[in-house]
Amino acid sequence: MKKKWDGKDRRSSLRREAEKVVANISPPKQDADPGEVLVHELLVHKVELEMQNEELRKAHIELEESRDRYINLYEFAPVSYITLSREGLISKINLTGCILLGVDRYQLISRRFSHYVSVQDRDRWHRLFMSMMMHPGAEKQAFDLQMTRPDGTAYHVQLNCLNWDAGVDENVLRIAITDISKLKLAEAELRIAATVFESCEPMLVTDANQVILRVNKAFTETTGYTADEAVGRTPKMLSSGQHDASFYAEMWESINSKGCWIGELHNKHKDGGIYIEHLYITAIKNNWGEVTHYTATFNEQSRNKKRLKKPAKTITSI
Repeated sequence: MKKKWDGKDRRSSLRREAEKVVANISPPKQDADPGEVLVHELLVHKVELEMQNEELRKAHIELEESRDRYINLYEFAPVSYITLSREGLISKINLTGCILLGVDRYQLISRRFSHYVSVQDRDRWHRLFMSMMMHPGAEKQAFDLQMTRPDGTAYHVQLNCLNWDAGVDENVLRIAITDISKLKLAEAELRIAATVFESCEPMLVTDANQVILRVNKAFTETTGYTADEAVGRTPKMLSSGQHDASFYAEMWESINSKGCWIGELHNKHKDGGIYIEHLYITAIKNNWGEVTHYTATFNEQSRNKKRLKKPAKTITSI
């Protein structure tokens, strides 16, 4: 186990090690005169000091390496770290935080954090800040805010705040800030997508194996199949048998090469009746170009087409 400098015991240990080194070089004699004894003692002391200096040097190097690791972790952390004084002034901020706020560090220190909060959220931030500063040592609190950069760019963040009691009248607020702008945008896009999905147009979504994952209300009204009846099956459940293998081969060739297919086909209602629909199929791909889902939409024209009362002669579809 590596030895550490720990006071009296360690100094005694160094003394013994130094005596061993000197003894190997010039062992003292039992009948040595005082001058030789003094020289021996000085040699021991010299070696002991050299050992102490070497340990201090190593300890200093380890301390610097530890400090560098901490600085790197703090400065380049994926999360912004900010410390606020009781007055709401920025006293510390890491490099990630400077990049997030879009301001150099020297311009941020001793500036009010509220200056970078969007106008519409400043009153709310002030109330939250005052509430947290009145309860030092309380549990961490998290909430969302909209902030604004000097260039006018608005962005959304999540703040995780902890009121740290650093001493009498010296409690400070430590904040970890995460940029959630992309998450907010994704949520908005999902809401829009959900609204579009539940529009008047019949729609379905399948996985890459063409297994139906979701259908909307208009799909049920058009096909007669409820969501429970459709999910887990494939669109072949709607096949009327009116199209041959070459028709489907051309359709999938277009989907695989162009990513979509638009055309007209005959499908079969749950009650057995045949109807004509104008269909738009799209292949959804991930960042690596792999198909993950398919969507199919029937436009309003298909729903307004006159439904065929009797099925025509069927052809086995593939």
